Amino acid sequence: MWTDHVHWRRENNVDTILQDFHFDERDKFLDAYPQGYHKLDKVGRPVYIQLIGKINVPAIMKCTDEERMFKFHVQEYERCVKVIMPIASKLAGRKVDQTFGIMDVKGVGMSALTGDVKRMLGKFTKTDQDNYPEMLGHICIINAPAVFRMLWGIVKNMIDVRTQQKIEILGPNYMEALLKHMEIENIPEFLGGQSRGTLLDDVGPWSDPELMAANGIDVEALRRGDPAGAAPGPGLAAPTFGRTPSRLNSALGPMGSMFRTPTVGRTSLEANGAGPSAAASGPSAMLAASAAATVAQLQAIAENRSRSLQERVKVLENMLPTALERARPQAATDVSVRSAPEGSLLNRVEVLEDAVETVLLAQEALIIQAQQQAQLTETALADLRNRVATAEAKASSAKAGCCTIM
Repeated sequence: MWTDHVHWRRENNVDTILQDFHFDERDKFLDAYPQGYHKLDKVGRPVYIQLIGKINVPAIMKCTDEERMFKFHVQEYERCVKVIMPIASKLAGRKVDQTFGIMDVKGVGMSALTGDVKRMLGKFTKTDQDNYPEMLGHICIINAPAVFRMLWGIVKNMIDVRTQQKIEILGPNYMEALLKHMEIENIPEFLGGQSRGTLLDDVGPWSDPELMAANGIDVEALRRGDPAGAAPGPGLAAPTFGRTPSRLNSALGPMGSMFRTPTVGRTSLEANGAGPSAAASGPSAMLAASAAATVAQLQAIAENRSRSLQERVKVLENMLPTALERARPQAATDVSVRSAPEGSLLNRVEVLEDAVETVLLAQEALIIQAQQQAQLTETALADLRNRVATAEAKASSAKAGCCTIM
């Protein structure tokens, strides 16, 4: 993983991307996809906000292209790692290597997730999970509709407790819960707080020259990759790379990955007498055999659960109402972005994501079908009322004519 990361940085000139890449269309892009950093939470982590319900895909495609969007995505990660987190660490007096996320999903519809969007998200996700793991400390998903919260209540028990603690699903009355993590003066006004400025303004201590000077922080030195620009002091642990998160998290943008999947390398197994170099007999060999049997059993259970869920998803897709027929051809041509081995914990999470997406699509289709049926019913009732009125008018006219003759 580390070797691939080094190669990726070299191939994409990541080490100098803060100096070499100029995203001139930044303001137009952020207008079409509102996202960015805004101050710190109560424990000193930078806050990353995304307004998912206000994403305008056609406007994004009009102002930039996929390659430049990808470079900006990577550049924001590098700015967080090299500039924002060192500054947060300096101000907190300890190592800060995670972010706090707020995702506003008000007005989000599944119809916006076209094949191109899913493909780009898949590319961004793989980049995030391979090169920037474990950067998200906590995320509040606000303005979640009732169906979203209902689904979360069902699926959260399938996720480990540590991951559950990172994700907090909140409805429209989210402020009380949000105040447990942030001060009211740090929450932006557009979310109900008291902090002025939009996501275009990049509000935070890193944008305050006087504060930086008072704390002896050289922002430009940090941009050049010199950590001495905001050295947090000795004894602070460096970030670790050894865990691979789920692709679900890269959809959250530069907030980083949420899921933690332990990995065990061959070297560590051999060092403990559980690898190929272990003795052929004795306690070490017995322990290795027992561990291998346990792993095989767990893998078999995981594979069966994944296959069962996939089969249930296929049944649900076949039962989708005709209102969603337009989405079927597109879905059939979508490129799979699953990257984990079948049966692994990460693969199960990826399968779970697909299942939740299918359920949401089915929910949307049922709503559309109900709306169409209501319109047809209303039209039929209006036609029936017209016929009754016409019949009553004819009957009244006939009655009046008869009396006149008499």
